[in-house]
Amino acid sequence: MYEIIYYLKEIGNFSMDTFWFPIAIWTLCCGIAFLVLRNRESLNPLFHYHLRTAALLSLPFGIGAAAIMSQIPKWFTQSNIETAFFVVQNPIELVPGAGNSTTEVSINWMEPTLLIGIGTVIIVLISLFMLGRLISSYLALKSLYKNLKITELEETLSPDILGNKTVKLAFHDHPLVPFTFGWKQPVIVLPGILQHEPEKLDMALQHELTHIKRGDYLLQLALSMIESVFWFHPLIRYGNQEIDTYREISCDQEVLSRSDFSIKSYANLLYELVPLSSGSSRLSVSMAVKNSTLKKRIKTMKYHKLHKASFKQSIAFLMLMIIGITLPIACSDLRGPQGVSNEELQQAQIQIQEPTVSVNGIELDTKNMNGIKIGGLGAVQIITTEYGMFKVAPRSFEGGIQAGKIEGNSLSFEYNELNVKLNSTSEIIPGISSTPIWVSYFEGTANANMLFPMENALTQMPPPPPSPHTLDKSEDEGDYFVVVEKMPVLIDGMKSIQSKMEYPDMARRAGIEGRVTVQFIVNENGDVENAKVVRGIGGGADEEALRVVRQAKFEPGMQRGRPVRVKYALSVNFRLADSEFSSSENSSPPPPPSDN
Repeated sequence: MYEIIYYLKEIGNFSMDTFWFPIAIWTLCCGIAFLVLRNRESLNPLFHYHLRTAALLSLPFGIGAAAIMSQIPKWFTQSNIETAFFVVQNPIELVPGAGNSTTEVSINWMEPTLLIGIGTVIIVLISLFMLGRLISSYLALKSLYKNLKITELEETLSPDILGNKTVKLAFHDHPLVPFTFGWKQPVIVLPGILQHEPEKLDMALQHELTHIKRGDYLLQLALSMIESVFWFHPLIRYGNQEIDTYREISCDQEVLSRSDFSIKSYANLLYELVPLSSGSSRLSVSMAVKNSTLKKRIKTMKYHKLHKASFKQSIAFLMLMIIGITLPIACSDLRGPQGVSNEELQQAQIQIQEPTVSVNGIELDTKNMNGIKIGGLGAVQIITTEYGMFKVAPRSFEGGIQAGKIEGNSLSFEYNELNVKLNSTSEIIPGISSTPIWVSYFEGTANANMLFPMENALTQMPPPPPSPHTLDKSEDEGDYFVVVEKMPVLIDGMKSIQSKMEYPDMARRAGIEGRVTVQFIVNENGDVENAKVVRGIGGGADEEALRVVRQAKFEPGMQRGRPVRVKYALSVNFRLADSEFSSSENSSPPPPPSDN
């Protein structure tokens, strides 16, 4: 479960920068553009059509441009920063230092990055479904094409429009509005009822040929994809509705301006098309007539002689609108504080002198906390005896979340309901008065509160190097480590334990259930030594857990490149439900030992 939560938070962090902030900036710019266009009804309908189309097209262009702009500094900056990432074994199954109390890490379901991650995943899944529907519509059009009787349109009907393009014509028996689909070889599909009415047939053909001449099909295809991906945005839906209206109005006016059709005859054709089905899908350009827009279309027909703007001029406006909205998305600083740049950190230093640390207002013993001084690209490990270990850095890293800030000589953050504050007698990053910090958490134990430096924040968070506080010695167990750079790994995982475990008859008959914790040493060869039950439930379960754990085989723990002895623990849940035993994934205390 924790791995899922981790990835959801990562998605939330990533999508905030690359998806949601660009959308927020686009919403502001596009909202203003739509408001201005709404108050300019006298503007040429072709300009309305292309400017609104440009506003919608600028959304994917803007997101793409923002992603490219964020990568440009990396292309021109040489750095020796290590970028490899490491997979650390989940410490839930094998908990270091069991027997010592550790703080249970709860899931904060109201954490913003987690909520954003969950919402992003849901939206992406629905977007994929919507794209699937779009593909289904395309396949339906292909199927329709195969069932139509196709003829090639005569060039004499439209010599000024067709040019070198081959246009095909088909009639459909069902009452569908005229529509066009296809780019290289467009197909015009008309209702069969127009075959016997030459004037109406000519008007419908001229209308659809205008769509082909202007390349409306390609724009419609792009808009359909945008609507499928950004289905959740109300401005996308509103924009597409307006685009449909002004596309048809501008097409009506162009047909009337270059032909001898009367406005009355053309309006009558539109009235006749109202009851026809518009089921030609979003992947086609149709002459569909809606009752809500019919009055507006007829009203604007009388202005067709006033609106004779150049098509090239309208396309130029379209390109300028795309650029005008894309640039703020790509270059705006509205994404909020992203911290100090790597270039600035490379020239800076992190230094902490005579630190004092508190967690949830409780002052910690800092007599073993020595001052540290590292490069600005590094990180600080804050190791506590009761609250686990924290990795803190002034830049993002894998597994870290933005949780606090450095201000002058103070460092503070909040992570899993733990409010941590560290004060230094000197400025923590000299020359940088304030910057956000990223934090990750490692559950473990230590015998003293300590600070340790990490030269590179991008590497995994290792436990501290050997010191008198992490290297323990026992007369019975000898020298061993509590935490090391690479913790032991159980070979074949928990299944190697579960396959050998048997539920004791005594515990079964007595109905004894609970968790048994076995503490042991993993030696340099990966064998188990000095195994003992530190928490038991009786009924033979303790002995059974001890027997199987003694047979376990590990990859030994590593410290500075050599195998070392590490103190470890393993908890096994015995229960008489669906399964008889299982590895524990709960760090809460086990039931008290049974009297049996």
